[in-house]
Amino acid sequence: MQPSLLLSTGEFAQMCNVSRELLIHYDKIGLLKPQEVAENGYRYYSLKQLYLFDAIRFFADAGMATKEIKEYLDNRTTELFLGSIQTNIDRMQRQRDILDARIGMMEKMRYITQRALSFPKEKPSLSYWDELCFLTTDVELKRTKHVYAQAMSAHSDFCRNTAGMATFPLGRIVDIPDWEHPEDYYYTKLLTWISPPKSNARFEGRILRKPKGNYAVFLHRGGTSTIEQSYAKLFAFIKKEGFEAKGPLYELDMNSYLMSESSEDYLVHLSVLVDIEDALKPEPHPF
Repeated sequence: MQPSLLLSTGEFAQMCNVSRELLIHYDKIGLLKPQEVAENGYRYYSLKQLYLFDAIRFFADAGMATKEIKEYLDNRTTELFLGSIQTNIDRMQRQRDILDARIGMMEKMRYITQRALSFPKEKPSLSYWDELCFLTTDVELKRTKHVYAQAMSAHSDFCRNTAGMATFPLGRIVDIPDWEHPEDYYYTKLLTWISPPKSNARFEGRILRKPKGNYAVFLHRGGTSTIEQSYAKLFAFIKKEGFEAKGPLYELDMNSYLMSESSEDYLVHLSVLVDIEDALKPEPHPF
């Protein structure tokens, strides 16, 4: 016979809006054991245990593991509660920063992909850009696939494990010592476009800000095997218009292996800051 003022597993589960299986699991791991177990094996819970279940749910919603919750409940004090709360706040704030960075990455990828659909292909032009913020990794000054692969690995590792973000949208800074020979280019930095951080602490001095201003731009179609031809067309445009280049050449992937298997479908945005007499109207972007 059911003891007075006690609830069966089903009744207690219904009041807590959880499954019977969860209560049985909590019993097995010692997190929430029933008040009584009848000779027939039936579990019964007291009304007072509803408060204990609410405490378990509170910390579970905060992201604590069941093992951590059990340890806390077995030793709970006001001081321990405050310390636990602060620990969970710090952890959730880190998680929020990571989630915000991932959302920002998705938004930027959407933005540049949509821009690529309307951008004039393989036709140099002028475009005003607001300041962009990049997370960078240096590339050893040797033009080999092995060096580039090593830099990509290091960049990806730093982005994910230290900065807490993905590597996309991805770009590069290109150095071309002699514009008459664009085929002799090499990369000096790998770039990931990010939103301006509130604090630079976790980025270890790797933040680079691409200055706002007027840029000579060119949208290259294809892979790296033909990209020097697009460099040459961009440089010819700058020379023809009488502009003065004021900085390095930037590459930003607008359509890459994320969207197509064929390198013939890749689109790479090339840009060089130039000094011109008449400033163009700003071309706003949402970041």
